[in-house]
Amino acid sequence: MLAKRSLMLLAAVLLASPGVAWAKSKWWRAADVGVKVHEHAFHRLSVNDVGCQVRVRLFFDAPHAAYSDAAAARNHYRFRAELKLSDGKRIVSEVFDNAEAGPRVFAFSHDTEGQGCWAEAEHKLRKLDVHACRGARCVPEVFE
Repeated sequence: MLAKRSLMLLAAVLLASPGVAWAKSKWWRAADVGVKVHEHAFHRLSVNDVGCQVRVRLFFDAPHAAYSDAAAARNHYRFRAELKLSDGKRIVSEVFDNAEAGPRVFAFSHDTEGQGCWAEAEHKLRKLDVHACRGARCVPEVFE
């Protein structure tokens, strides 16, 4: 089980690497960030386009202490991320879950085709914000 998870994490890291992103992208950006919520440290972010899609990868560390509660339900966190780009563009992730400690990568895409395919134009990173809550059924605060 641990070997399977390690392979899945390795695959996620390889897919999130800049070399893969450049293969189909007109633009690619990455930045070190310092966002901490419920002691989860979001430390790196990468963004690129593939046609009208914007692909986002959030790299974070889930602390071991946050996943050692005797009540298993408390060893689960849910997150929602908001990324602000240049030109006032904004991407909000779906809610994503984490139930294990250690290094993590969450990847998601945002389709801009219905908004004039703005992903094709180059954008700069402006700000990352993350909301979180503890528990498998909790709902992270919505971004306004």
